Amino acid sequence: MPLEIEVWDDTIQEKLTQDNSFLTQVADVSSDNIINGTIVHLPQAGDPSAVVKNRTQVPATPKRRTDGQVLYLIDEYTTDPVYIPNAETVELSYDKRRSVLDQDVQNLSEEVAEGMLTNFIVSPTGDNATLPTASILETAGAPVDSGLAGSTGKRKAYAIGDLQKLRNFLIKQKAWNEGMMNVLLTPDAATQMFPAESAITATYMAAVTEAERRSGIMYKCQGFNIFVRSSVYNLAEDKSFKAYGSVVAPTDCEGIFAWNKNMLEKAIGQTKAFEDIGSPTMYGDVYSFLVRVGGRARRKNFEGLVVLKQAASA
Repeated sequence: MPLEIEVWDDTIQEKLTQDNSFLTQVADVSSDNIINGTIVHLPQAGDPSAVVKNRTQVPATPKRRTDGQVLYLIDEYTTDPVYIPNAETVELSYDKRRSVLDQDVQNLSEEVAEGMLTNFIVSPTGDNATLPTASILETAGAPVDSGLAGSTGKRKAYAIGDLQKLRNFLIKQKAWNEGMMNVLLTPDAATQMFPAESAITATYMAAVTEAERRSGIMYKCQGFNIFVRSSVYNLAEDKSFKAYGSVVAPTDCEGIFAWNKNMLEKAIGQTKAFEDIGSPTMYGDVYSFLVRVGGRARRKNFEGLVVLKQAASA
């Protein structure tokens, strides 16, 4: 039986945000900014006009504002084709096709999320490619064992005070807008900031409505909507970001990030399911999926985005 292609296309789109709910708190691209379907350009306003109090010299000299732009690519993610022999479609007691395709969509969703998290802090297009180190803060809590698999030693624990630190940083950047602020935590960060035995943790959880909880928000604290994900960032000692899946060094540290919804952008393009039913050369069915998606900080210097690295402890 062939796939219901439109249903699977919708399923892929839904899973991208359902399994990675933090992406719902990233602004969508304007279609006017997409060039040839593959590149997104973000206009950057130049310096504003100077303001003079009680002007005495006229006529004033007019100046032309010089604008710039930031570019990012819409990446294409494709799954390897999966082959399901004809015998497995008729002899097994469970729906092998559904099981295989659900697993592939789940894996695709994970890869897209990691790709988007990377694009938010490292943009491969243009000369303003990486989140400035000044936008990478560090924890200052009590020593705890490192929770990053493959690393060793002690790290400084996450604390509620770190959220206040992130808040102050974004306010000083003039990147704070009430109701638009978000944080993505690792499980260890969530456990250390919001321990189950703390009475105040219940308050932060109670601040979340049922609708917000279904959308992935776990807590509300210091003006942030707080999401939790299995992993966020892995950083080296020098604050450089390490690629997902790379070997973890003993001194590596995990990181979390905070952002203003209006200062991050995503572009979700085509999603497509492919099928070759009853292949005469494979003697079975072949399926694969494709997703086109990209994203970036909207401002050239990554304003509105800050990373918190778990600092090493002696």
